[in-house]
Amino acid sequence: MRIILMLVTTLMFTVATGDEEEEAVLLNRAKPPSHDTVEDLKDMLVVTMQNIVSNNDLVTQLTQKVVQNMLSVGQCKVKMEDMKKSYSEEIAKLKEQIESMKEELRSEIETVDAELKSQIEDMEAGHNTTLAALSGEIREEISQISSEVTIVSAEQGIRDRKCAKVCAGTTGRTSTTWVNYSTTGIRTTTDISGCGFVTVPTVTTSLEGASSHWTNSGGSEIYSVTTTQFVTYINTPSSSGLRSKASEYKWNMEWIAVGYTC
Repeated sequence: MRIILMLVTTLMFTVATGDEEEEAVLLNRAKPPSHDTVEDLKDMLVVTMQNIVSNNDLVTQLTQKVVQNMLSVGQCKVKMEDMKKSYSEEIAKLKEQIESMKEELRSEIETVDAELKSQIEDMEAGHNTTLAALSGEIREEISQISSEVTIVSAEQGIRDRKCAKVCAGTTGRTSTTWVNYSTTGIRTTTDISGCGFVTVPTVTTSLEGASSHWTNSGGSEIYSVTTTQFVTYINTPSSSGLRSKASEYKWNMEWIAVGYTC
């Protein structure tokens, strides 16, 4: 501001009085400046001074805002440091809580594991006891059954009576497969593999049906007995449509087999 005032004072003094050198220059010019030109210069000087004062106010305001912003930034930094410290403390607490929960879970898992092992051992002991008791009962029942089944003779000799077994079945009224054997004969093969015989059993058979099977022969005569099957041939007075008649009348083989399974 002091410099501006000095400049203004100098200019005004120059306009009012002028110095010798400037007068000499003016005298040497062909045309001196008019009164209007001087007034225009004065107006321009006044406007310039007003602009300088206005800019100075703006600079002052901007300086104040810069100072305020710097203070705000400093406060933000302080707040951020406080928040970091607070978050660090909370994270440390959370880590401690998590570690504590892990330890509790490990302890609970170990306790549950021990209890489960103990329960499993008790269950195994109980099951072993139950199995032993059941095995004893089964052996006793097998012994009783074996004592009720007595084989006095067999195709391949006598074996341990505990291995004797009675097995029975039927070829089925609607599932028996009949095959033409001659003009008056049919045959069927009976499967006895489900009995589990290891020697040729003694087999007793009978022809069962819904009609006319009483007129036939061969229902009790069997052929080619093995541990898994036997064959039966049926002779009938009729010579037409034997297979269809057998199926229509639901003829089937019922049987009982006695043999050894071990």
